[in-house]
Amino acid sequence: MKPTIQLLCFFLVTFSTLAQNGSPSDYLTSDFHKSRRDALRADMPKNTVAVFFANAVRNRANDVEYVYHQDPNFYYLTGYKEPHAMVLIFKENHSIQGKTFNEVLFVQERNENAEMWNGTRLGVLGAQDELGFRVAYNGSEFKSYDIDFLKFDKILFKNFDNDVRDT
Repeated sequence: MKPTIQLLCFFLVTFSTLAQNGSPSDYLTSDFHKSRRDALRADMPKNTVAVFFANAVRNRANDVEYVYHQDPNFYYLTGYKEPHAMVLIFKENHSIQGKTFNEVLFVQERNENAEMWNGTRLGVLGAQDELGFRVAYNGSEFKSYDIDFLKFDKILFKNFDNDVRDT
């Protein structure tokens, strides 16, 4: 066999194996990300909430965006790879709307038309099933989310100072 044919056969076998097995198995698990949130929570002062945002989608020109890359801190804590998301991590348990929790994830809504062009979104159920969040909401529900941030002694968050549009 010629080297080019051997190389072609190698790639065909490799890609067909990947296609049969689905996603790579070396991704970080939801338990890993949960352990990172637990470690952060252990270091937080009492009566504190930490707020983390997903990276923004950055526009390159008109209808062309840069390739999206999640904020490393946000990914480290959540495992979520999509834009338009936010996670709240509380030091103590909170009860709101009949649910008791110490963390909540807000994600972008599922949308068939947008997913046709930009790929499938996890949505609320995906965030719960695949990422291990007990409590997750669509981002649009944050407006009606009944939480009083004034009752916390500290609110930990990171500014958006790495945005290319900042001057």
